[in-house]
Amino acid sequence: MNINTTYTSVVLTTPNQRIIQDKTITKDKDQTVIQSTNDFVSESDKMMKILDEKYQKINEQNKQFKDPQGHIFDKYRNPYSSYFRSDLTKSERDAAYSMEISWANSGTGGYYSFNDAAFRNKKAYNPEQESIERKAFNRQKVNEQLHSLFSKNGVTLPNGTSLTLTIDPNNFKLIFSGSKDEALINQLESLLNADNNSRELFFHIMKSRSDDSTQFSNAKLDKFHLVNQIKTITGYNLKDLEIVNGKFITEDGTDIFNIYKEKLDQNPYTKDHVGAAIGYYGPILHELAKNGFDSIPDLTLSILYEDNQLKDIGQSINYSKTL
Repeated sequence: MNINTTYTSVVLTTPNQRIIQDKTITKDKDQTVIQSTNDFVSESDKMMKILDEKYQKINEQNKQFKDPQGHIFDKYRNPYSSYFRSDLTKSERDAAYSMEISWANSGTGGYYSFNDAAFRNKKAYNPEQESIERKAFNRQKVNEQLHSLFSKNGVTLPNGTSLTLTIDPNNFKLIFSGSKDEALINQLESLLNADNNSRELFFHIMKSRSDDSTQFSNAKLDKFHLVNQIKTITGYNLKDLEIVNGKFITEDGTDIFNIYKEKLDQNPYTKDHVGAAIGYYGPILHELAKNGFDSIPDLTLSILYEDNQLKDIGQSINYSKTL
């Protein structure tokens, strides 16, 4: 039996970010094999660990002074102090000052600067390259998970087989095309539509998109996140609701937006942020109800499976070939 507890977490945002994201805690392990996110240890993770270890020790040293913050100021801001770190560059002093103050204030740090002297001779951190490496790592893992799933279930793909996997964002139903072997197609669809496999694969495709991907648009993404948000909070799928007088209405005639607001207010994770959520998702919901659910195409996503690996569609980068 699969017992999943779904809750909603509030995320501090800019206007281009999501206000509320749904998360799922799996209490009893299900048969989901595909994992859209895997344990990738990035270069920045390694660098942050180095900084944590360094400044935890320095913080203990600073505590030996009567005025730890004053001592930190002397080290990095007062050139007349005997403690002044003249051996550091200005950017290194600024980095050290900010991190030591963070540790002094919180006791656990939380602020990181890669301008620290610990990385003086290290190649400059490249977030774009790290993003590519993260996506390639997850692609490698998902390919391995697919191989394992097929192998355990006795699935053998004939040489030269090229299949297209397409996933509906409203129910995460996956379909295969590209083969006339109906038995093979039925077996593959049965495996990948079990538990959360197709959902995880959908989010893997999302996380693997490059800037030039033709499968994505802001309007499609907004619609997807709105539908996912409403379904997570209320249990209703907007696709299944009737539109009456510019509103999505449930079977008993209730405006779904009223149900959404009520559920947010009742949820301990979101009740303090109802206004922000309503302010963000309300206008998107209003426009979709005014123009019709199909006025914006669904974020239907596809990916190839050939040569025993996934291959990205509609973009210049294929993350199966970047490692």
